[in-house]
Amino acid sequence: MSETKKNLTDVARQMMSGVVQVHVEGQLEEDIQSVMNPSIKIPGQWSGSGFFVRYLDLEGHIVTNAHVVRNSIKVEISSMLTSEERFEAEVVGLVKNLDPDIALIKLGNTELQRFKKYAIQDIEYLKLREGSSPFRGEEIKAIGYPMGMIEPNVSGGEITNFVSGSEYSTEHFVTNAAINPGNSGGPSISDDGTVIGLNTAVMMNAENIGFITPASFVKIIIENLLQHNESYFAGMGGKLQKNAENFNPLLKQTQARGVIVAQVLAHGFLEAAKIQARDVILAINGIEFDRHGIVIGKQGLYRHQNIYDVIKLVPIGEAVEITYQRAGEVHHTRAVAMRNPEKGIPSIPIISERKYLEVFGMIIQQLSVEIIDGMRDIDANAQIDMIQTIDQEEPVLVVTQIHQGTQADKMEWPPGELIIKANDTSIQTLSEFQNILEQNRGGAVLLECRNGRIGYFQIEADADFRSDV
Repeated sequence: MSETKKNLTDVARQMMSGVVQVHVEGQLEEDIQSVMNPSIKIPGQWSGSGFFVRYLDLEGHIVTNAHVVRNSIKVEISSMLTSEERFEAEVVGLVKNLDPDIALIKLGNTELQRFKKYAIQDIEYLKLREGSSPFRGEEIKAIGYPMGMIEPNVSGGEITNFVSGSEYSTEHFVTNAAINPGNSGGPSISDDGTVIGLNTAVMMNAENIGFITPASFVKIIIENLLQHNESYFAGMGGKLQKNAENFNPLLKQTQARGVIVAQVLAHGFLEAAKIQARDVILAINGIEFDRHGIVIGKQGLYRHQNIYDVIKLVPIGEAVEITYQRAGEVHHTRAVAMRNPEKGIPSIPIISERKYLEVFGMIIQQLSVEIIDGMRDIDANAQIDMIQTIDQEEPVLVVTQIHQGTQADKMEWPPGELIIKANDTSIQTLSEFQNILEQNRGGAVLLECRNGRIGYFQIEADADFRSDV
């Protein structure tokens, strides 16, 4: 045991030189004001960790957490190889909804050459582990720059558990190695000299429980970003449900196995594969599933990887074989892995991507997950109305702020109203609304909301519709 620890310590000491500190200037995204009124920008500074990643013949590419660089305006890195010099980095891409919490940044050629000039040795590019996953009890080291330290910190621990993914989340390793603010984005390494995953988060109010994003997911995100400019995983493109013995007569099965397709989304993966509702998915690329959607096999004794974990590890654009059962007969079909189709109510976590229109004393935006979440602290009843629209395929406009003394305020319009019509014409986007306003300059517009509320607004001939559409 002592020899293993010594070897791992030596490995960590060598790999430590490939870990960098990430310094960020950006906009604070948590503030409710910026959610309800995107014109409000609240600046901030913070830091995290990252590491130079070995991928094909690329140079200067660094993996970090998406939350470290999301809503950044300026990103710099520093390294123990270059004293206290800082180098400006570009964001290649990131997973905007932070699941998984992965981003890829890089040093442009000029900054990369400057880095090499100052570096006391060659850049240590870290290799992502491929194939086998760590096992419970495997010893690891987590490397990073916690709490803004200017030198990298190495904390020891082991893999203690695994958390399966779902339709909305990805698999994580659980560790008792210390992962603190600022440490996230660095690598967790094993004594084979590879990165087993990306330090991601610590569970608050729990002792010695941290989470690591598996290297396999990091690799897929890198490939999707660099090859397809897609910061997404492949998705099922539908809803699944667990199977049960009760369904055997209906599905013409002798034993409940595989998962039932409950819904097929338009323009998604299952539709492309010509899968129908009530088909039973038995396997993907030869990997079989039990009635719970858990992978069948030896690994299932120790891990609960499921059907969502399997599909997410297929690169976007790669052909996938599906084995399914319909009316008791087994069939095989193929389709290309693709991201899930976008819904009308998206997540818009990037502040610069939040478009709005300021008119009649109102801030009007496209309804998003962030707005729904923020409405909880403003009007819980309005939030309930919004939640009912969450699965619709078309966008919807929402009033997020009312200014005092304006037309909207005098008609006592509250924040949270969902606008569906303007002058009896259905509208779903800001550009559609703005076109109607332009066409009726010097006149009026009748707005109608989802709950029946109406508003009659006068449009001045020289009105300046403040917007970021």
